[in-house]
Amino acid sequence: MKSKQLMIIAGPALKIKESLSQAGFVRDFVHQSTYRTELDSSDGVYVFQIPYEESDGSMTLFGETSFFEGVSDSEVPEEVQAAALDRWYALKTRVGNADPQIYSPDRGDRRPSSPIPSRSVETAKNGSMVQDFSDMKRLGQDMDRMKTEQQLNDEGLVNDPIQY
Repeated sequence: MKSKQLMIIAGPALKIKESLSQAGFVRDFVHQSTYRTELDSSDGVYVFQIPYEESDGSMTLFGETSFFEGVSDSEVPEEVQAAALDRWYALKTRVGNADPQIYSPDRGDRRPSSPIPSRSVETAKNGSMVQDFSDMKRLGQDMDRMKTEQQLNDEGLVNDPIQY
């Protein structure tokens, strides 16, 4: 897999690791600093590996030095090399398009630990359950997940443990 342009993907380590995982790559524990994926061909399975460096929460993938495990590039069929190049560009696109994920209790996320910007008392709308539309959507999703009293009774659960 050779190309004339500089083939480097760099960014936050968590974002790149998530993109690698979604693209079917796994960390190779034999070659300590590579991610690998298997590419099928009529001749067999070729293991494609991409070297990386990680430091201080950032990660860099080096496409120029990627290789096929156990064989030279000249022994790899053209369609497998093309598939590897397609995987590289798909990975590059995936990393570039990855939107920062918003907190979602549906995914089991933890609340963001960053400080929440404070609001003045006048703009806080004290007394309301939600402050804006995104809070309303989140509240609706939280309420959808809650079981009704009838559902709790059907399952034989106590609906209000304080009263029993």
